[in-house]
Amino acid sequence: MALQEFIRESFEFNWEWLERYLEGLTQEEVEYRPNGQCHSIGFVVWHYGRALDMWTQSLARQQPQLYEGGWAQRLGMRPEPMDVGFGYTAEDLAGWSCPEKGLLVEYAAAARDNLLGFLAEHDDDSLVGTTMTNRRGETITLAAMFRLLIWEVNQHGGQAGYLRGLQRGLGL
Repeated sequence: MALQEFIRESFEFNWEWLERYLEGLTQEEVEYRPNGQCHSIGFVVWHYGRALDMWTQSLARQQPQLYEGGWAQRLGMRPEPMDVGFGYTAEDLAGWSCPEKGLLVEYAAAARDNLLGFLAEHDDDSLVGTTMTNRRGETITLAAMFRLLIWEVNQHGGQAGYLRGLQRGLGL
């Protein structure tokens, strides 16, 4: 299997599971936080989209994000391009207002589709041969960026599944 194909299939597989975890949830369940130190499913889905959007647009393409182009306003948030939820304190989480589930899913899907469109612009050679600068100012390859993002979406997809399980038990 080629690298580009592996990356695409990884994102598609993860997305299928995230959709399963979200299926049938009420807005109340999407906003549920086990305690004041924890994220909600809604926050995880928002962060999922934000991470993909920020890495694809700001860092890889060096263009404005989808978030800045209207999604922040649709979600009722400030269009701060580097606010992806990383490093939020308990106070930040308490003050975070969860948008409507359908809108969160639309944004995350748009960011994922945009990322997959960017991926389709590259073959295996350019994935390992093209470099970019990450948030810490380090130079990494596009392949390394996608490796990081696969880890990111797998981690957060699992968190959404766990939070669903806390509320609904074993069944999907």
